[in-house]
Amino acid sequence: LHPRAPPAMPGTTPARELASSAFMSFCMNNIAVEIALATPLIERVTGVAPDHTQLLLTFVFLNLCFFFGPFYGRVSGGACNNPTVYFLFWLLGEIPGASAAVGFACTVVGTAAGTIAYGLLLDALPMAGYAGINAVKAAAGPVHGALAEAAVAFTNFLFAGAIQPMFGDVMGPYAGAFFYVLTVMVERCEYSCGFMNPAVVLATHAWDGDLTSAASMMECATYFIGAMGGAAAVAGVNALAKPRKAAGAEKKKEL
Repeated sequence: LHPRAPPAMPGTTPARELASSAFMSFCMNNIAVEIALATPLIERVTGVAPDHTQLLLTFVFLNLCFFFGPFYGRVSGGACNNPTVYFLFWLLGEIPGASAAVGFACTVVGTAAGTIAYGLLLDALPMAGYAGINAVKAAAGPVHGALAEAAVAFTNFLFAGAIQPMFGDVMGPYAGAFFYVLTVMVERCEYSCGFMNPAVVLATHAWDGDLTSAASMMECATYFIGAMGGAAAVAGVNALAKPRKAAGAEKKKEL
């Protein structure tokens, strides 16, 4: 989620971006299974049935801490795992358009590959009580869903650029993961569930076998337009802030 990148793809390669996006997609799809395995253990230890929503948010946070953390960052070469991040880097002028397009495509294809691989695994090894992967749909419809995605993307990217660095290199990634979960809690899945990664939505529709119907294309467009709109808003804020920063620097020189 955090925009940090050198001139080309952010320290990674197309192959590593593909592999990383596929791996992250596979693991994030597995959260429901992690919850199913953890629930009886928690019940035995505490004697109380855990709240499913609280468990879901906890496991999302733990998984994101791993994927945002320094270890996975080194292993993946700083892969973004999200097409919106490449779009934002391009808007900010941090990477050229060709690199952004390659990274964008790699995250989309990789995420779809990971989701399909996980779906095939579930078909081969079905788990009782787990329905599997369902196509994501915006609960509030395309307009409000896109606005919700834009708001989630905007606030998270803004946090990553303006606030997260204050936590330092060690704690910054975990602060970013926590803030993302916080925005999801605020949104409460009443509009779009705040995925912020439209590749995930596209992948679920690909697994569902429907990418060509008007309804499916509308759902995917809702998430792409929303997340990319939020990124564009951040780039706009950044463009407005640059002249002020430059003016401030000039004043300091004069003093």
